[in-house]
Amino acid sequence: LGGKVNIHCTKSGYSAAVTFHTKPFYGGKVHRVTAEVKHNPTNTIVCKAQGEWNGTLEFTYSNGETKVIDTTKLPVLRKKIRPIKKQRLLESRRLWELVTNALKVGDIDAATENKHLLEERQRVEERQRASTNTLWKPKYFQKEGDGWVYYNPIWKAHY
Repeated sequence: LGGKVNIHCTKSGYSAAVTFHTKPFYGGKVHRVTAEVKHNPTNTIVCKAQGEWNGTLEFTYSNGETKVIDTTKLPVLRKKIRPIKKQRLLESRRLWELVTNALKVGDIDAATENKHLLEERQRVEERQRASTNTLWKPKYFQKEGDGWVYYNPIWKAHY
């Protein structure tokens, strides 16, 4: 699967456009990715990247400098997550646990049903908030300009 992802940082003024390319019909490589990092206030492209997201990536900077990273040689870091039983009710892994478990055993019907129930519950909660004019207040993000800023980094959380 391919597609384009745009990342914008309102604080720094930088943005990145990352494209995950699909394999061409005839020949060509899989897992290709290209990217462009731009400093928006000056409209300057500061870096371009190309390569394979699961292999070698080459970065070319506006000053002509080039760096190559082999992602296969990078250390794999395990995620630090709280056990599901210790997670709060609205934490993602707890919310999606039944969907995830069904997908792991290949039960698409159960996954679909649990996903539907979860999404319907969220719709009901949104209708309730709308009827009482209660705004949804994210716990870890605050609106800043056109974007959102993360204000409680996970590495500061205590498990």
